[in-house]
Amino acid sequence: MNKNEFVDIVKNKAGLTKKDCKLCLNAFVEVIKDALKNGESITLSNFGKFKVNEIKSKPMYDFKTGKTNIIESRKTPAFKASDNLKRSVK
Repeated sequence: MNKNEFVDIVKNKAGLTKKDCKLCLNAFVEVIKDALKNGESITLSNFGKFKVNEIKSKPMYDFKTGKTNIIESRKTPAFKASDNLKRSVK
């Protein structure tokens, strides 16, 4: 399912216009992005939690060159589904 298909389904379920649904979805995504940029997490009851995982730097052996390189630490977004969401998918 792509973004337009998702907007159409929400439009039909919520009884809103396509334009309003698209604006809401874009705002929702922006709020999540901004929160994750600031290191915050977002928990949506019965759905899940969006958070930022920090991956520590670590050495990596390059078999082609025979040298060990250091992979820098980085942050990556993550989502953990709630138990209710997991049960609904089964």
